[in-house]
This record gives sequence, structure tokens and C-alpha cells, in this order.
Amino acid sequence: MKVLFVCTGNICRSPMAEVIFRNLCVKNGHGHVQVDGVGTFAEREATPDALRALKICGEKLPKKRLMATQFIGRMVDGYDHIICMTERHADFIGRHHVNVKTLHEYANCGDIFDPYGYPLDIYIEVCKKLQVALKVLYSALINLKGEGKE
Repeated sequence: MKVLFVCTGNICRSPMAEVIFRNLCVKNGHGHVQVDGVGTFAEREATPDALRALKICGEKLPKKRLMATQFIGRMVDGYDHIICMTERHADFIGRHHVNVKTLHEYANCGDIFDPYGYPLDIYIEVCKKLQVALKVLYSALINLKGEGKE
């Protein structure tokens, strides 16, 4: 299974979602699940506060730097699930694709607020919200037609 998280810059929300979801998969014996993040307007690496928030929330960070990746249209066909942080991101990518959904559609969490430019405590708030929502997403995707057992 391949999962792609999408936000605007790929420097706050989608890198946090990528780390949290990958950690959930590894912790639960599904380390084979490919997890990536992209931005609709990506151009740099994850913010220091996004990384700090992940550490404060108890997430294990990858050894590699979380560099921003720009979303390109052909990615739609390369992923089983494309999970957008907001309705706007899903609209940008195209809701007509069956694999494009918002995190809200799985976890009833609303749009995920963009903490860029806000104090660290806002990043931590967003990280905690992602942790809760991504547990719901994980359960839904792993149970979806046994996909998590591939």
C-alpha cells in the first residue's frame, strides 16, 4: 500500500502526518507501507518547529531530512490513498480521482490548520490533532479490503 499526504508547502502538516503515520505502520507491523508527503506549492524543508513538535509529541524522527516535494499530477496514479489536509487541497488535486480524500473524510477532524508562522504551541496542537486523526485513518486503511496485509 502507498499513502501520500498533501498540504500546501510540505513543510509543516504533511511532513508531520508522514512521520506519524509511518511510525504507526512500523509500530503495528506494517512497515512495508510506503508513506510520503508533498505540497501543492512546495519549495523547502520541514520547519524546525514542525520537527520540534513531533519530538515533543513523542514521535521518532527519520534519519533523513524532510525535504519538501512538489505535487505533480502523475502522482495520482502512483498512490493507493492520497490524503489531503484540507478541502482546498483535495479540490486542487481533483476529487474525481477515487483515491483522493481529505483526512476529515476518514477521521471527522475538519481541515487541519496550517501552523506555519505561528508559535511552537500551535505546532504541538496540530501534531496532537494529527496523532488522533491518523490513528483513525490507520485503522480504516489497514482494514480496507486487507490492504495493510500486502
